[in-house]
Amino acid sequence: MPTPLQQQAAVARVAAVGVPIYRAGNQKRYVALTFDDGPGPGTAKVMDEMRKYGFRATFFTNGKNMDRWQDTLKRVARAQALGDHTWSHRYLPGLSAAAQIREVSRSVRRSEQITQKAVMLFRPPYGAGTTTVTDWINQYRMVQVLWTQDSRDSLGAPWTEILSRSKQFITPGSIILLHENRGQTLKAVNRLLPEIRRRGFKAVTLPELLALNPPSEAQLRRDAGVYAGTNTGKNDPAR
Repeated sequence: MPTPLQQQAAVARVAAVGVPIYRAGNQKRYVALTFDDGPGPGTAKVMDEMRKYGFRATFFTNGKNMDRWQDTLKRVARAQALGDHTWSHRYLPGLSAAAQIREVSRSVRRSEQITQKAVMLFRPPYGAGTTTVTDWINQYRMVQVLWTQDSRDSLGAPWTEILSRSKQFITPGSIILLHENRGQTLKAVNRLLPEIRRRGFKAVTLPELLALNPPSEAQLRRDAGVYAGTNTGKNDPAR
């Protein structure tokens, strides 16, 4: 597996392009399971379950949860698997420019205070980014991560649907959106992991995925044009 320095370099290469990422390259059998809205009681459970298979996930965390779950947050950061998901999960396009920056910067700052590690990844709530936040993210050389497939667990989908939708995208470079602090999600994940292994794939963190299966700049720009706006909207469920 790539070293932490190799992972950081891979993230930096994508960050330099300055557009959101929806998937990695399509050459190798790696996928990324990403979990939003933690840390919480389900975070360690997911990490423990994935460790049984030699897998790792990425967690996009809310600042308001960090103080209560500091040990969990530190564990995620040690695995190079930590992303920011704003302080309180507000719909960013509905806020003033100053409030948007506060939502992101406050959360990133608190995460780095607790973990003593730089935050390299960001995911906007509802998938709804703004030019203001994108400019801030680019200034700090972070990667804005969206997704290839939404499991729809945030809509309250039953575990069977969560599993079925996730299995559709056990494909090279896919980024799958999940939420670990939901009982139906945990039930689906427990069945998804052996299926990933059975198909000869491995679930890795986003930095690992970008190092192992890097997207080209042309792909990143093409995807940003094709998928822009498809995962956003105030009426979408909480991501």
